[in-house]
Amino acid sequence: MNRSDFLKVLGLGTTGLIIPNTTWSQKPVKIYDNYIKGLTHYQFGKVRNQLVVGKELVLNREINNHYDSFAVEVFFGTYKLGYLAAYENIAIANMLEQGVNFKAFVSKLTSNPDKFFDGLAIEIYTNIILENPKIIETDLLEKRADDAHDSYRKGFIL
Repeated sequence: MNRSDFLKVLGLGTTGLIIPNTTWSQKPVKIYDNYIKGLTHYQFGKVRNQLVVGKELVLNREINNHYDSFAVEVFFGTYKLGYLAAYENIAIANMLEQGVNFKAFVSKLTSNPDKFFDGLAIEIYTNIILENPKIIETDLLEKRADDAHDSYRKGFIL
């Protein structure tokens, strides 16, 4: 058998790899919900009145930050609001570097009368990919058909 015939037998001929017909879906998962740091040092005050719970924010990996090697900036449009806390940002920073897509939203706003100690919490979501569940969930898929509990398989009582 030559190489070309061998690859065709494996399904690797001119049509490409044959992959089983499996359906996949994506599910959003919240991976972070906490206050961001540095609000008083950046542009939070300029946009404070535009922010409401649910407003979308943008995350940016700041690679050349000499204070935090895993710095993740938080933006509202072009306005920098602050950073994810240094003790919580490592996994998200690494995932951003690998191209993982995140959606970030305002999850909580706290305000004090003096506006100096306002707080902004954000929640971050990403999608996980899941194989779609079986159409019918039943324990019969793991048991013998003769072990099913139904009238037919109970037998006749004489």
